[in-house]
Amino acid sequence: MKIIAKSGPNLFLAQLTTKEIDLLAGKQVGEGVGGYYRNEDREIRFGTTVNIVGAFVQIHRNNQRKREVESLRATLKAILVGLDMIEPLIEEPKVEETEPAA
Repeated sequence: MKIIAKSGPNLFLAQLTTKEIDLLAGKQVGEGVGGYYRNEDREIRFGTTVNIVGAFVQIHRNNQRKREVESLRATLKAILVGLDMIEPLIEEPKVEETEPAA
């Protein structure tokens, strides 16, 4: 990406490749021109809006969810280890054999 010009206090004009646009958007942008195997040849029309902030918010949410899943995984592993330690202490009830009445 190359910044070409400034068009306002917080606005810039930039030169980006198709791949850079896709990475910033978090998805493939534009319409294919050359068929399935010529994916790099896509037309991105003037005025196309890409919600880059939304893409990065989603990445942040995914990272947060990943941390939560890893924490849950660690908790479940600790529970399983605890159950493995308890299992030898649990005995099956012993059935006392009685002699048949004569």
